[in-house]
Amino acid sequence: MSHALKLLRLPVIAMALLAVVLMASPSASFAQSGERWYQVEVTLFLHETGNFDEENWPQEEAYFTVPENALALSSMLDVLTLADWEQLADAPLALANSEGAEVPVQQRAADEAFRLPDLSRDAFLQLPAEQHDFRQTNQALERASGYRVLYHAAWRQPMTQASRATPIIINGGRQFGETAHELQGSLRLFFNRNETRVVLESALWFNQFAGENITRRIPVQSSRDMRSNEFHYLDHPAVGILVQVFPYEVPPAVSLANLQF
Repeated sequence: MSHALKLLRLPVIAMALLAVVLMASPSASFAQSGERWYQVEVTLFLHETGNFDEENWPQEEAYFTVPENALALSSMLDVLTLADWEQLADAPLALANSEGAEVPVQQRAADEAFRLPDLSRDAFLQLPAEQHDFRQTNQALERASGYRVLYHAAWRQPMTQASRATPIIINGGRQFGETAHELQGSLRLFFNRNETRVVLESALWFNQFAGENITRRIPVQSSRDMRSNEFHYLDHPAVGILVQVFPYEVPPAVSLANLQF
């Protein structure tokens, strides 16, 4: 099939896959009835002019470990690469089943448990730039002397008690070698005991390098009880944390019957 024909078929495939998403059962989404969801935005930035030699940083290995149950935020870009879409475009829009009847792409994709993310209903999915509130703040940090943004993300999640909270893997700043970054570790967000505030807990560390070798690791351990809809700053000699959380109402699942193609 020519590249031009592939491009013509991609919107058809996309609409078929959209139907798969909308027909997915509620269990396929992270949204569950009765949960209290929040939208979270975090910026982590380096104090480049900080004198880190003045501190005696603890070096116990417990400070530099990511919990086994930690997860990385997913991204819409992780779902389908261009090659994936071209492969779908090459596939026929309907296949014959064992009885000779044609099986639409929607049903075939559903049978294979394929599902696109739902930005409005899925947890731990990075939100696009137009839904970020920290864009001007990050730009100001980058323009200012002595600061450098290491990590920024916004996402939504159900909030739980600390015992059930899911740590989020953080890798930010410059990368050295295949796996090492300047900023590594995890963040956890959970309710305080009375479920009146959200708590941010950081278990991060900042790596200093010579070549690709780590010469020093600086723990960034912080905790803050936060009111919703407020801008919070957690100070640290090496890495500052900006965070905002506010309640989010998960919309109901969209019924395919209400769509018009």
